[in-house]
Amino acid sequence: MATGGSMDWAKSKLGVPYTFEWELRDTGSYGFLLPADQIIPTALETLDSIISILKDVNATLSKE
Repeated sequence: MATGGSMDWAKSKLGVPYTFEWELRDTGSYGFLLPADQIIPTALETLDSIISILKDVNATLSKE
């Protein structure tokens, strides 16, 4: 959980209904310095999640 960041600001000051934060896949061993062999898989997972979110948003907007 993260607090006090730009997501909170966007939500409270600009009224953005949904905010998202992506964090690296580490389980506590590397922090934010992933080994090189985990960078591309992490990026692909992140891209998949962004595509999924955009599809959901599109479906929701199409119903309005």
